[in-house]
Amino acid sequence: MPQLLGWLIYTQQDYQKNEAFAQRFLASEHHEKCRIKLVIREELRFGVKNGHLAVLSIDGKPLECPDFVINRAIDPLLSHQLEAMGIRVFNSSRIAETCNDKARTYLEVAPLGLPMVDTLFVTRQELMNWQQPLNEPAVLKAVEGRGGSEVFLTKHAGDLRSIAGTSTRERFVLQKLCGSPGRDVRVFVVGKTIVGAILRSSQGDFKANFSLGGTARPYNLNAQEEAMVMKIVNHFDFGMVGIDFIFDEKGGFLFNEIEDVAGSRTLSMTTNIDIVKLYLEHIYNCLS
Repeated sequence: MPQLLGWLIYTQQDYQKNEAFAQRFLASEHHEKCRIKLVIREELRFGVKNGHLAVLSIDGKPLECPDFVINRAIDPLLSHQLEAMGIRVFNSSRIAETCNDKARTYLEVAPLGLPMVDTLFVTRQELMNWQQPLNEPAVLKAVEGRGGSEVFLTKHAGDLRSIAGTSTRERFVLQKLCGSPGRDVRVFVVGKTIVGAILRSSQGDFKANFSLGGTARPYNLNAQEEAMVMKIVNHFDFGMVGIDFIFDEKGGFLFNEIEDVAGSRTLSMTTNIDIVKLYLEHIYNCLS
């Protein structure tokens, strides 16, 4: 099979933030199989030209279409366009649309029968008009939030109204606070394979994200936990994702969310797992 051309798409801001990770793709030892080209999302235009779907440079010139795209720009419409042009996208537009919307993720995963915290899907307007008291602490999340941003611990109805009044988001999920806040496990998945798991914890925050000051160490899944992960893996067609679990009061797994554009800094810092190598091997095998 000839060498494949792949685009690695980032927004300018996200590339600057994640340049070290992106460079691992661009400098990968698998270049004899896959040649990766960095493409900045803001330098692309796409739509219809002369009656055909087209992807253009910023000055309107048609671009050489790749064999595949690794889209880390969180742009499901662009993924749809590329797929409609016959280009394989990792992760797919379906994964991007589902996993970058927490409400849609819960809607998709709930029928699998996994333990989850009680969750309401609410709008900004509903929150601004919220009157009933909160009987216990609750966590409010914007459905599009990432990396622990736009996640709030609320104790009173006034907290909900205040957050909604200053937010630009229109949709949220409102959840019961789990029984063991400040700890979670991110499970890294490539294709149908669990490649590693990391326990993240925080001493002073109900959020365990490493980027927010938490700590991280490898975590060994037990058989029950692995079975829960595989229920999700077998339901979706993943490229590479992070699946997050929080803990109930007895230490049992509760499904939390799926990260489409998952960072792997904690995995790289605490293990010898080369997830970029595994991901590119998976992509090559999918296309061959």
